[in-house]
Order: sequence, then structure tokens, then C-alpha cells
Amino acid sequence: MSDDFATVFEAPVDQVPDLDELVVATMTWHFSPSTGSPFWTGRAASFGFDPLSDVKTYDDLLECFSTVEVDWSAIPAHTLIPRGSAGRPGRFGVYESGGTTGAPKRIVDATSRRRNIEYQSMFLDEQGFPTGGLEAGWLHVGPTGPHIMAKNIGNLTELRGFLSYFVDLDPRWVKRCIATGREDESNRYIDHILDQVKDVLQSQDIRAMSSTPRILERIVARPDVYEPLREKVRGIIWGGTSVDAETLNLLENEAFPEATIAGAYGNTMMGMAPQRTRRDGDPSPCVFRPFYPYTIVDVVDPVDLTTRVPVDTRGVVKITALTRDLFMPPTVERDMVTLRAPLDGHPGVEVSDVRPNETAKETIIEGVY
Repeated sequence: MSDDFATVFEAPVDQVPDLDELVVATMTWHFSPSTGSPFWTGRAASFGFDPLSDVKTYDDLLECFSTVEVDWSAIPAHTLIPRGSAGRPGRFGVYESGGTTGAPKRIVDATSRRRNIEYQSMFLDEQGFPTGGLEAGWLHVGPTGPHIMAKNIGNLTELRGFLSYFVDLDPRWVKRCIATGREDESNRYIDHILDQVKDVLQSQDIRAMSSTPRILERIVARPDVYEPLREKVRGIIWGGTSVDAETLNLLENEAFPEATIAGAYGNTMMGMAPQRTRRDGDPSPCVFRPFYPYTIVDVVDPVDLTTRVPVDTRGVVKITALTRDLFMPPTVERDMVTLRAPLDGHPGVEVSDVRPNETAKETIIEGVY
């Protein structure tokens, strides 16, 4: 059975497999006793439906799993690994979310997120983002372990031919400082991060960079870091969540006019949704296209989380993951976005204007994001 669904799970990233075929493959892989994970095969007995016989379409999945709750912060991570993955390429790792809305969530991944990064790199090629060489470096200023971003950047730099440089950033510490009124301490910490960036720029041939909008803004405000970065770097990826149109215009047209700048919306649970190549008449300066159908993004009403919003309307993100490594049933995330109509006949959705959930009862601290 391990190879029965290869054409669905491992289709070329520029092709879109049938969604319902992927749903059936995911149910069969993750819930069959021979290939499924201990977590999902163990949970299935309590569902009141049989994922192997009752879930044949994405609509079936939405209906059947509407009452299935999962606490991703409490699952023993090893129980998420499918039994059928033994002997397959790729070693599983455990990756955590930033813990913005509570205890960090955990997922497992072996090779599925690399495919997601190959998808992102395809858009970077369209947008003229640079490739590296024997000496060119890529500097990532952001979270490394236990977050999956370090793995993503490692895959992306390998695909695009760069040497990888990392300046580690702990977003949880910054959020804690801000939440407890210690903004001076968080500012000192960010200056410490930028001092390390300066050290790398002074001694290494850095041609590309990835970081968060907040860090990029702080770099622009520090001439000793900004000036060598502007001189050297020809490609920048900003990631995380929100950036307003004014800041994006500053980065693209004033701060780094010689660099190709691309956005990437994502998190541990959903993977990476790259910025779709910009077109005349786009409703927003940055439109993101998730890795459909392996990541399904439904944009739903903030009050009625079962109702999808119309195109060009804001709503809350609900994510479903359908990969060989991980099955995640529809899960409401912290972000609000504007749903956009996809171009070029793409069957998935596009989103823009990512912000923290304005209707959430808890205070969401983005910190360095």
C-alpha cells in the first residue's frame, strides 16, 4: 500500500491532483491499521463514523470531522508518525509553533514540507529571485529549532544554491517581554540580534536574506546594518504574518530597490503559502497562494466557523493538511485574511491582508512578527 498513492501524494509541485482522490488517499494512509499512525488509528474508534468508508470527498471530510477536536500541544509526537513511513525516504522531525495563543502545538514532518518549499521556489523563479553559487550566502534572521522555519530555509537555500547562515531569534521571549511590559528588554534583545547580523554581513558574501517585517524595519533604522545589507543583498523574503501596504512599499521601493522582495505567509500548522506573482489589477500588493490541495485554506465567518465567506470578504483561516506525513483535520488558526478569487483557473483559494484575528477574545501579541 505504501506506493499506491505516490501519484497523488508526490505529484510534481506544478501539477494539482484531484482533491477528492487526495482525501481518499489521506484517509487510507493515516487510518489503515498497516500504514496509519497510532494517534489516528487509535482515535478512529471514538468517531462515530469510519474514515475509510464514510469519507470519500472533501465535503465528507468537513462534515465528518466537524466535531473532532485535537489538542496539538498535548499529543506525544511520535504517535503521529504513520506506520507505513518506516523505510521510506526522509527522517521525521518534531516541530513546534510559536505559542502565540497558548502552549506550542507540535507536528511531525519528513519530506512533505520540502515539497511545499519546492512549490515556493517555483514562484521565486517566476519573480526573478536570485540563485546562488559556490560562494553566495543566504542569511536567515528568525526562529530556528524547535520551529520548522530552519528546515524550510535549509531546503530553500539548497534548492536555490546558497550557503546557509542563521541568526537565531526566539519569538517566544520577545512576546513574553512585551506581554509583561518589558519592551525595553525586548528592544535590547532585538539589538543583540542585529549586532549578530552585522557581524555576518561584515565577513560573509550575503546575497539573499529572509526575516520578518518587524526585523527588516529595525534593520532599516540601523545604518550600520542597513547600509551593507542594501549594498549586498539582491533577494529578500519577508515572512510571518502581517505587513501593511505602506511598509511593503517602503521595503520594495525605498529601502531595497535593487532587491527582489517576495512575501511568504505561513506557520507551523499550515506550511508555506508563497506570494503569487503580482499581476496588473491585483486587489492587494501581496496575494498568497497556499500549496493546494495538500494545504486547504478555508476562510470562514469569525462567528459561524462553519460558513465560508464570499470572495473579497474577510474571515478567519481554517486549515486542513492532507499529506503522507501528516493529517490535520479542519483546524481554526489565529489569522484573519481577505479571500481572493484565484487566477489562471487555479482550483484553490488565494488570500491577502493577513492580520491577527481582530475578533479574538485573547490578546494576540505578534512581537517580532
